[in-house]
Amino acid sequence: MKALIKFSAFLFLLFIGTSCSNSDDNNSPVMVTFSAALTPPTGVTSTASGTAALTLNKTAKTFEIKVTYSGLTPTHGHIHAADGAIVIPFSDESVATSPFTVSGSVTDAQITELMANHYYVNLHTTAYPNGEISGTLMKTGTSGGGGGGGGY
Repeated sequence: MKALIKFSAFLFLLFIGTSCSNSDDNNSPVMVTFSAALTPPTGVTSTASGTAALTLNKTAKTFEIKVTYSGLTPTHGHIHAADGAIVIPFSDESVATSPFTVSGSVTDAQITELMANHYYVNLHTTAYPNGEISGTLMKTGTSGGGGGGGGY
């Protein structure tokens, strides 16, 4: 009888452990936040400034970025890769007012580069066609997900 009680207790604890390790948190989206301070790059004389806040949903492979700026009139803007290539363009209409928000989809490769802090936001103007203010998107936090690391 004691053996049966011990065995039942063991099974009960085993089921509790299995239940906890397979919680619904594994299906929760993994959200990662990034921010950037937008300042004039070397060689640009400007009093313009701004900020960018990006939220990445790694599970859905989507993003939303909010950019705020002052002291300039952008003609266009982008998220660039570290090598300067345009990764995510912003429409010219969207950059016309501050703040503006852009959202869309990203690839696995883009997620990897974003997670490695290899992307920067750049706002271009007539006076500075290569960019009047820019800033690197730096990871600031992660939430959600119950252990689905995803390899990024």
